[in-house]
Amino acid sequence: MTSPPHSSDLRLIDAFRPSLLSLLPPPDEPVHAEALLALCVGDGLLEVLEWSREGTGADPAASMWLAALRWHHVITGTFPAGAPQPPPRPTSHALRLIVDTAGVELIPGSAHTSLSGLSSAEMGTRRAPPQPEADDDAALLRILPISCLPYVETPMKQDWAETAICLTHGSSALIREARHRAAHPPTPVPLGPRHELLEVVVEDLDRRWREVTLPKR
Repeated sequence: MTSPPHSSDLRLIDAFRPSLLSLLPPPDEPVHAEALLALCVGDGLLEVLEWSREGTGADPAASMWLAALRWHHVITGTFPAGAPQPPPRPTSHALRLIVDTAGVELIPGSAHTSLSGLSSAEMGTRRAPPQPEADDDAALLRILPISCLPYVETPMKQDWAETAICLTHGSSALIREARHRAAHPPTPVPLGPRHELLEVVVEDLDRRWREVTLPKR
């Protein structure tokens, strides 16, 4: 990332913040648990970029799984029995504080399917997703930060998107849509006020995202 970024990469970097904000509810409204998982996945991808910038390889699948386990802890206060217990990242730490202090309300039942998919101590994979028939469109929210990744070729982003879905779900239709969305980042649209505490989390994540993805001055 030492050479000037291509204009398409700059557009992706600029799309990260408004795209994540689009996942948030207006003030005083409940949030979908999958939106919080998308934020955790975004921070997991940032960890991959951080390692890459330092010249060290990182396993995107493992990083996204650890991000999902952090989300499990955010929602339930515990990790799945027998699974790794990764230290918090800034996003998961902030989200846990917000949830723990009732700073945000979750849409009832919105975490159920993904929590079930993470209940095993084993990481779900593209060959062996934990819930092969699970088909919940809300799981596609976690693809949004993948679609905003700069410096990563589209086929690789599509593979990462499939991996992200298969951590918890296995529907072939869901996987196809995840791959499609990874190749087509959303066009940001003007938004009204967002949930204030969650907006602060997104702003911090975007700040760190830009620090890593933009060239050093």
